Amino acid sequence: MTDPHSDATDSPQALLRHFVEEISSELQLQPLLARIAEYACLLIGADDGTIGLHDRHRNLIRTAAVYRMPERELGAEMGPGVGLAGAVLESGQPVVARYGDIARITLPELADNQVIGVPIHWKGELTGFFGIGVAPPRVLPPDALETLQTFARHAGIAIANAHRYERARRRTARFELVARVAKIINAGADLKSMLQQAADAVHDVLEFPNVDIPLLDPDDPGVLVVEIRGGGYKRQIQGIDRLPIERGVMGKAVRERRAQRVDDVGAVPGYITPPTTEGARAELAVPIFCAGEVVGVVNVEGEQPYDELDQRTIEIIADHLGIAIQNARLHEQNREAAVWQERMRLRGELHDSVTQILSSISLLAQALPSAWRSSAQEGERRAKRLAELAQSAFAEMRALLRELRPPHESHSGRHILPQNRDFLGLDRLRDGGLGAALPKLLEAMIPETLARRYRFDRYRPQHLPHEEAMYRVCQEAVSNVIRHSGAREVAVEAHVDANHAYLSIRDDGGGLPPTARGGIGLKSMRDRLARLGGELQLKPMLPNGLDVVACLPRRDREIGNA
Repeated sequence: MTDPHSDATDSPQALLRHFVEEISSELQLQPLLARIAEYACLLIGADDGTIGLHDRHRNLIRTAAVYRMPERELGAEMGPGVGLAGAVLESGQPVVARYGDIARITLPELADNQVIGVPIHWKGELTGFFGIGVAPPRVLPPDALETLQTFARHAGIAIANAHRYERARRRTARFELVARVAKIINAGADLKSMLQQAADAVHDVLEFPNVDIPLLDPDDPGVLVVEIRGGGYKRQIQGIDRLPIERGVMGKAVRERRAQRVDDVGAVPGYITPPTTEGARAELAVPIFCAGEVVGVVNVEGEQPYDELDQRTIEIIADHLGIAIQNARLHEQNREAAVWQERMRLRGELHDSVTQILSSISLLAQALPSAWRSSAQEGERRAKRLAELAQSAFAEMRALLRELRPPHESHSGRHILPQNRDFLGLDRLRDGGLGAALPKLLEAMIPETLARRYRFDRYRPQHLPHEEAMYRVCQEAVSNVIRHSGAREVAVEAHVDANHAYLSIRDDGGGLPPTARGGIGLKSMRDRLARLGGELQLKPMLPNGLDVVACLPRRDREIGNA
């Protein structure tokens, strides 16, 4: 990085241009804020400075970076009318004054300093504030305010860009977490170990300070048993805690059967501070459902408020854990052959649907940083595709949970239905047939580097269970192409003849490696087709490539009918 002091002898305009270029190239929020605080001081020769961000939910300024200021200022919060930041927040205008003449100052030892506080805006919204000062006998130059206001406009743009980059980074981290938790669950560890690994993953990947995953006591469902912890609570709290569900944010999540997002837990009646800790300010508690019943909570706590993206992510993790808990219960009842078969069916469903989507998410997530560096528009477009894939995985998980509900239960549990049913591929099968459902799925799965062709003009919609089987076969086959073949093109075609319906997935790559030929995927494809009287064929292509063909007895249907 260029030394910011190297241009100190240049004209103010040249120095301003240099500093604007410097902050425009920084996308990491915290280093950017530190630069802004320093450069604001260097622009006009101030002794010290600070920059804070506006928390619009609580209407206060929180100090995010300082330059030659006491370190205790970091994290300080000023509401309207408190100190220099509070004066700017209250008036919405720049403030030029002797520091000691401002109401409720927080650093009385600097009372004689001359200070300037300038608001930072972006698209008409207050984003933050920076304040600078000089100690007597020095005074600020006459054009200091005008210079700082110009710099503030550029700082607002840079902060907005850094926030966009941070949101993209957070989305990528959340996709990584979903994939990691799915891998933990599929590893088949015992339930306690699985939950502990999940809590650690939430802390490690999302950097949430504190994590709890309590479960309801099966012998006393009015009590949450807190044994699994991650982050700070894992280090600070020893032993097992028992919390009544009549109290606290986690208890409310259980009672109301919905997520609880609280920005200030101090305002929650009956809030329970975790033992041996000072607690936290914000909390997000999401219930874990298993077969339609609440069995526990995924709970995170920290100093910063949680947002909608945080909630959606933890809800997906809770859904995964619900499946894991259901699997654990099925495993305990494996004396019954029917239960064991259902567990294997669920394993196949997870592999054929969610795992394939997560594989595509992983590939897109790996390419997202380079896409973002290349172009913000390209990065945002790929982030949108990642969000669509995550919604698809979310919908598939919800659908599996719905299938796991005992048949005698009522259908009042609205929480297990996907919020956007358009993402649920099987619904599109029912309404539009294979030709409508497959292209939308494949366009989300297939990376842009792999060419694709579709043909369905010689195909007629088949009996819904037959189309579901071909849909899953195609999902697995295309995932194998992406992961194993090194192909440049994949072609998906379906047609019918007098007696059979066919689905073909052809690629020009290296085919399946030996390790994949004995895996879950091929076995699942063959089993699905065999149950319906069909078969799977693997046909090598010349000079290279593989043609995966699914063949089923022909059973035409009218769209909209099973």
